[in-house]
Amino acid sequence: MPNDLGKTTETMHGTGQSGRRDNGSYVVVTGASGGIGLPIVRRLRRDGWSVLATDYSDQLVEQMREEFGEDPKIHLAVMNVAKRASIDAAARQLSDRSASVSGLVNVAGLLQDVKPLLGFDSDAQRRIWDVNYFGAEQCIQAFAPMMEKLGGGAIVNITSVNEIRPLPLHAYAPSKVALGALTALAAGDLGRLGIRVNAVAPGFTLTPAMQSKFDSGARNADLVKSHTALRRLVGIDEVAAAVSFLLSDDSSAITGISLPVDAGWLATSHWMNMSAILEQQS
Repeated sequence: MPNDLGKTTETMHGTGQSGRRDNGSYVVVTGASGGIGLPIVRRLRRDGWSVLATDYSDQLVEQMREEFGEDPKIHLAVMNVAKRASIDAAARQLSDRSASVSGLVNVAGLLQDVKPLLGFDSDAQRRIWDVNYFGAEQCIQAFAPMMEKLGGGAIVNITSVNEIRPLPLHAYAPSKVALGALTALAAGDLGRLGIRVNAVAPGFTLTPAMQSKFDSGARNADLVKSHTALRRLVGIDEVAAAVSFLLSDDSSAITGISLPVDAGWLATSHWMNMSAILEQQS
């Protein structure tokens, strides 16, 4: 399908700064049609960014086109992060149109159901790693040189609270742990180019997929809420707000960190086995 990328002429000045919202450069968002990706695209558009929203199939891209129409700030492209050739093709399309990149948000990811480790399908594990870890790594390799040409930029990886406290998701959780490590390593490596690299680690977020699990009885919403400090789930817009902050100049001295957006799940869940004692004393 054709890509409707416009040309850009302005450049960003000052190393160590994130992409400026008014210079015509793009923030590339992977997995942009998904339950977290789409709210991120909406938030970045609202905050004044130009966005190249990508996903792995024509069908998903057309779904985004139905929402955004001919919005001049939102451009769409098919990009499968599990295939390096697809990533390189999208990067070439930007270069061929003299379009610049000041940001990258690695959202694309595959989920998995809770399964025991013994007998877990190795092919399924590889598919998850190809998207969740190697996809993000390859996007950084493809788009960071374009940020360098502007004098800097910002990358945000979407990890998970699994990065910090793994749940029994034997492919998904390790892939997010590795992506968190990659975030810190890339920050150290790319800082000399003026590129900041951070992560947002969402907790239990009320995406359409999560809502369907609650509706089907596969997950207990009240139980999940009870294990957070704020006694609630994370809103998808709250994740998007954190991403926008880490892309912006407001976070210009922040790099190499993972920011949990989890309604206090990490702060609370590990001592919930003593909650009855605490309630008696309160």
